[in-house]
Amino acid sequence: MASAVRHAKPFPAGLGPAPVVAGGFNLGSSEQFEIARCRRCQRLSVWIDGAMVHPQIITAPLPNPDLSDDVRRDFEEARAILSLSPRGAAALLRLAIQKICTELGESGTNINQDIGSLVKKGLPLKVQQALDTVRVVGNNAVHPGQVDLRDNEETARQLFGLVNLVADVMVSQPKHVDALYKAIVPDSARRAIGKRDGTAYARMEPMCGGIATRAAHSKR
Repeated sequence: MASAVRHAKPFPAGLGPAPVVAGGFNLGSSEQFEIARCRRCQRLSVWIDGAMVHPQIITAPLPNPDLSDDVRRDFEEARAILSLSPRGAAALLRLAIQKICTELGESGTNINQDIGSLVKKGLPLKVQQALDTVRVVGNNAVHPGQVDLRDNEETARQLFGLVNLVADVMVSQPKHVDALYKAIVPDSARRAIGKRDGTAYARMEPMCGGIATRAAHSKR
């Protein structure tokens, strides 16, 4: 292959300084292959026709740290493939919320029925809407439907925020309240509250993977 060294195009706005080209090659077609070194971090990057293909730029948000390890792995895998396959990312996030429903005590066999069951148990409206949005878009990602994600990375990216919203309401907030309740409210007061409410001990009890739900233990 003939060597064709030239200046690489600048990084997209906000992603760093212009790279210094280390070498470039014509791939035998109209594509131009270039290797560049960043002036700031000195790391190499690979460009094809002016677009950086390595390292991959991940634009999806980080997962809520209170998600279980199993759900977080699906979330991270979805982040890694978002720019390459928005459909694949949406399908993985649908799997993530199905696992969240299972951790909330549902069967996990039918995600639609699981969400409906959680609604009957008092699931907040906004959480239901977030779960159903991820479910519907995720279903359309793997089955013919009304939402086409082939070239719609932005729609898929919004799903990450919805999964984090579900985690915040169903995991992080109960965890935070439970910690404060146990740390601030004296044990005698908590027992009195349990007596008032007809329970032996009122508290927030964590379920598997960090998911938390209200648990009220009845008097024996």
